[in-house]
Amino acid sequence: MAVLRPRNNPVRLFGRRLMLLALLGLIAVTGAGVWGTYKKERESYALRQEAETQLRDLRERQEQLDSDIASLETDRGKEQVLREQYALAARGEGLIVIVDAPQVAPAHATSSLADWFKETFTWW
Repeated sequence: MAVLRPRNNPVRLFGRRLMLLALLGLIAVTGAGVWGTYKKERESYALRQEAETQLRDLRERQEQLDSDIASLETDRGKEQVLREQYALAARGEGLIVIVDAPQVAPAHATSSLADWFKETFTWW
């Protein structure tokens, strides 16, 4: 007898339409959740890339600072920093030696009248 029941029963059609709407709502809610998760994953990926870049920069800076500290522990490194800080010499410039010009003895006049007289008249 179930075969003979009409398929166009209004209660049954309403139930089917209601189930279809509930299924579409469930699909929409699930899709929105998946989309939100996707956006969070992309944002997390971008933040991770940025954090890795910062970490790489910090490691390079750490290596540079360690190198500078090792350089400052030597006398040459201290001298170089002082030269740069007080503008005494340019970077990479070595030892600066300032040499005074040689002192030339002043020339004395040898042909004075008294000297000529003494040389000419040695007996005097």
